[in-house]
Parts: sequence; structure tokens; C-alpha cells
Amino acid sequence: MHQGEVKVVESFGKYVRSLDPGLHFLIPILYHVRRRVSLKQTPIQIEPQSVITRDNVIVEIDEAIKYHVTDARAFVYDNEDAVTSMIQDCQSNLRGIIGKMELNEVLNGTEEINMSLYESVKDITAGYGLSIDRINIGEISVSNEIITSMNKLITASRDKESLITISEGKKQSVILESEAKASEMQIDAEARAKQTKIDAQARAERTKMDAIAEAEKIKLITEAEKMRIREINQAISESGLTEEMIAYLGIEAFKHVVENNSNTVIMPSNLTELGNVPAIKEIWQKTK
Repeated sequence: MHQGEVKVVESFGKYVRSLDPGLHFLIPILYHVRRRVSLKQTPIQIEPQSVITRDNVIVEIDEAIKYHVTDARAFVYDNEDAVTSMIQDCQSNLRGIIGKMELNEVLNGTEEINMSLYESVKDITAGYGLSIDRINIGEISVSNEIITSMNKLITASRDKESLITISEGKKQSVILESEAKASEMQIDAEARAKQTKIDAQARAERTKMDAIAEAEKIKLITEAEKMRIREINQAISESGLTEEMIAYLGIEAFKHVVENNSNTVIMPSNLTELGNVPAIKEIWQKTK
């Protein structure tokens, strides 16, 4: 017997003890070595099995298990074939786990499957002296028809996502373009309103300035006319002319106006009324 092994000893068909490596003496008639049990970690490859996913896809999965015996007595006496029982437990629990998952989840979730399977069988196998150290899901095989369908589905999904991305891009482009146009129209409207306000203020200012200039012009003309009349009156006053002389000069001027062929003179309808003017009457009489 080597290191890492024990021998199960029984007496008359009943378990007595487990012998570790070393020198032991047994009475041949009373004691009998029932079985040599290895306590070393043992790897085992389970043949692929067919399981059905939640979306009714049949896949084949193989498993690799590493285990060791923790209790030689239970391993020998509590289960007729503990290793076979362990394999069956793993296969049964694997079918239950895969049956709750869809194909994509199975293909992308091997670590999750390994952990779930380990948690589901570790307590069961401990009951007959075994401890599972690790369970690894190996190759997951799918039929060619399923692979073709999956590829088509993936392509369709990618095309759909591509169309969605393109549509979203066009939508964002239209939104940005609309916002830009709205902003441009708002800016133009504000600019036109501002320009209109400036133009109105400028016209009002020009009208005001024109009114002030016109008023100043009228004022200057009035002042000039007043000054001219004042100067004429002053000149007449300083000339020493009498009223009779002024009247006479008026008659003479009137005479020249009448004699000029280019002038049109409007005379009173009754010429005798011209003599009723006192100044003219007096000059007429003196002349006469």
C-alpha cells in the first residue's frame, strides 16, 4: 500500500477500520481487507450527453470532474458504486440547469453553469464519501442546422441594430438641422426687428432735425424780414420825405407799371373810386 491510499478492513462482513500506509498485522481468519481505496484527487471525463435548452434546442455537452475520497467507509459501504452515482448526479443536475437557460445563455455562460452544477451536487456526493473539487463544462456541440439558424439570427440582429443606428443618426441629423434653421430664423427675425427699430429711430431723428431746421429757417427769415422792414422804415424816416412825396412816388411807380407792355394791371371796376384815395386825390389836385 502506497502513500495516499487506505485499506478498508472488515471482520465477518462488518467494517472494522481503515488502515493507513505502514506495517500492520491482521489475523487472517478474523480480519479481511475488503478494498484498497485511493484518497488522491482523481480526474474523470464524462461522455457527452444531449440536453434541451429552454428554447427547445438540443445541445451535446461533456464534463470533466476532479474528485477525491473523503470517507473510505462511506465510499465502500454506503454506495455500491459511488463514482457512477456521482456521474449520474452531475448529468441529472446538468439537464435541470440547461433546461432553465436559453441557447445563447448556455454558450456564453459556462462559468455560471460550472458553479451552479458544483453547488447542486457537492452535498449529495458528500453523503457517500466523495468530495468534488471542480467541475468543468467542456465542448458544447450544436447541430449544423442550429448553427445556420443562429448565424442568420445574428446577421438579422446586426442588420436590425445597424438600421436602428442609421435611423437614429438620421433622426438626430434632422433634429439638429431643424434646430439650426429655427435658431437661424430667430436670429434673422431679431436682426430685422432691431434694424427696423434703428431705422425708425433714425427717421424720427431726421424728422425732428428737419423740423428744427425748418423752424430755425422760418425764424431766420422772419427775423431778416423784420430787420429789412425796420431798415426801410428807418431809411424813409431819415430821408425827410413827406407823405405827399411818398404818395407821388407811388403814383409815378404805378404810372411806369402801366406803361410797361409786359405787365398786367388790374384796375378797379369804377375808375372814379381811384380818386377817392385821399393821397392820390390831393396829388391829383396839386398836379392839376
